[in-house]
Amino acid sequence: MTTAPVANASYKNIVIIGGGVTGVLSAWELARMGAKVILVEARHLGSGASSRSAACIRAQFETLCTVQGMLYSINFFKHWTDIIENSQSPIRQNGYLFLKNYMADVEAVKRQVTMQQKAGLKEVEWLDEAALSEHFPYIDTIGIVGGTWCPKDGFLFPNIIYQDCSQAARKLGVEIIQNDPVVKAEISGSKAIAVILNSGRRIEADVFLNTANVWAPGISRLFGGIDLPITAERRYLYFLDGLKKDSDWGLKMADFPSLPMIVTPYGAYCRPENQQIMMGWLQHAKPATPTLDNQDDIEPGFGLGFNEYGSAVRKEITQFLPAVQDMGRLVAVTTGFYDTTPDHNPLFGYDLNIHNLIHAAGFSGHGLMHAPFSARIVAELINAGHNIETINLPYDIGRVGLKHLSLNRTFEYFEGMVI
Repeated sequence: MTTAPVANASYKNIVIIGGGVTGVLSAWELARMGAKVILVEARHLGSGASSRSAACIRAQFETLCTVQGMLYSINFFKHWTDIIENSQSPIRQNGYLFLKNYMADVEAVKRQVTMQQKAGLKEVEWLDEAALSEHFPYIDTIGIVGGTWCPKDGFLFPNIIYQDCSQAARKLGVEIIQNDPVVKAEISGSKAIAVILNSGRRIEADVFLNTANVWAPGISRLFGGIDLPITAERRYLYFLDGLKKDSDWGLKMADFPSLPMIVTPYGAYCRPENQQIMMGWLQHAKPATPTLDNQDDIEPGFGLGFNEYGSAVRKEITQFLPAVQDMGRLVAVTTGFYDTTPDHNPLFGYDLNIHNLIHAAGFSGHGLMHAPFSARIVAELINAGHNIETINLPYDIGRVGLKHLSLNRTFEYFEGMVI
């Protein structure tokens, strides 16, 4: 089991607002420190992005601290059954393959791989076109100069994470309130005193933690906190019936379940999902107004019709994974919201106006994979009682700088590996 931070007795009563994976894992981590924790969720656990995610996990990022943090998350999930009793593994490490075409700056990509390796991601490598064809004979490499490959990456099963971790948190004394949103905060000077729930229940605490995803800016406003630079953007996932027989394009039915997450040079992606293939592609979406009830709304043009976005995603992926031609029809589309920041890195820290309000939000589609790292940061923030610049991680990762995740940073460093 990973070692818990030492508890700070000054912060023993904590209210967490938001019952996604970040909130649930933070509750468990804080309870291990000896804190008394109440988690408040407006609907049910995992009812936001946690249950609508592509559910992938990778350490291939451009931001050093994110590479290190994702190494911690991957190790955490690999050791999950040792950490969370009576659970099952929530991770499948099929790997991630980022394809690069002739427009890529290959030397820059190689430098990025070197940075990732130095950060501890030893398994990542650059494959030129010949090596790519040898490793992945089902990939059409016309126009492709190579790709970055990391077998340590993969995907997750979010329901295992938030359901079993919530049970572990309850055993540690965490109270979990569902279907009862926070509607008011009581403030005295620069500190929050209590929150009022829709049911009328009043809960006092020493620290309040905002893990409300796309609704985090609204929670901050409720407290009189800062304006969080988070924009809600809608994303879509499409599901295609998988292979019924071996493909003429080099992909066998037996190999289908072990397909990696494949990302095309233009950012479309796919991975296996049971007997289907999951597909997505970052579209240039206009900012959305998220509510608890419109998360599953499919906008016109983004359905399963011949001239809709799902067909465009399939066409894009088929250029590089031609076996998709031998697969069945589009059978489903799902949607949800990204809580996007200007630089696509999350926000962590104590609010400037309300000094006992902590924000952990703005994950830009990476909240599920980031959650163990996020919970660790939250625990260290509460232990310190103020904003911190570094964090120490186990699994031989060591000190990690948090400059690019700071709540009060200027947005000068952009995370480019966003899909």
